[in-house]
Amino acid sequence: MDFQRITSASNNLIKLIRSLHDKKGRLKEKAIVLEGIRLVTDAVNSGAQILYFIISDSFIAKNRTLPEGFPAAKVVLLPDELFKKTCETDNPQGIMAVARIPMHDEGIILQSERIIILENIQDPGNAGTIIRTADAFGFDAVLFSKESVDPFNSKVIRSTMGSLFHLPVMVYQDMYSVAEKLKNRGVSIIAAHPRDAEYCYDMDLSGKLAIVIGNEGNGITERMMKLSDKRVMIPMLGGAESLNASAAASILLYESMRQLQKSK
Repeated sequence: MDFQRITSASNNLIKLIRSLHDKKGRLKEKAIVLEGIRLVTDAVNSGAQILYFIISDSFIAKNRTLPEGFPAAKVVLLPDELFKKTCETDNPQGIMAVARIPMHDEGIILQSERIIILENIQDPGNAGTIIRTADAFGFDAVLFSKESVDPFNSKVIRSTMGSLFHLPVMVYQDMYSVAEKLKNRGVSIIAAHPRDAEYCYDMDLSGKLAIVIGNEGNGITERMMKLSDKRVMIPMLGGAESLNASAAASILLYESMRQLQKSK
């Protein structure tokens, strides 16, 4: 396999990769950086459009080539020190990929029957974990409000453990109009709320639904609450006032999957 070798930090490709660590750069290039063998391999296996593979001298010395089954794409070799300066992880594994941001048809997403809406979620770890959980429990899509953390932020991507490529993830400028469109299709908007709501195991979560998870500190906005058809809560016996956003989402998504399986 032929490699292009780059040794200068001022090379245009190095500048491109670094620009993708910023949301503005990702939006401009419609691309993301994937770091580490597991994430790169999962993206490849999921059919992601890979533009470049970037590997370090030590990686190629150890492995000789890219893993079997990787698609033809431009392969760039970097000295270890330059590789480390180009990626974001503290202990890089010696392989990165530049991939196109997964694009999805909005019309198809709005035809989905099991959705999770993230309204103003800010923590990358929460966002990535929720995407991963939605993937695990068979949800059709994860929708982000524009005020939420960028789902293509590197920390979010790492937290998804590859699930970003398994189901549609979309950012909407106007999540309220999206909620209205879903309601018009018979999808119930279910707002997760820590109190004054119906317990999740008493509510029917097996049908067409969009579960809304709100901001870590402020919860769901009043506007989204007014759009919601129902409020759902998780019973708690201990002294904690509420659950972490990703923990709450995981419980509700699991309960929805459990009910759906039981109803079949």
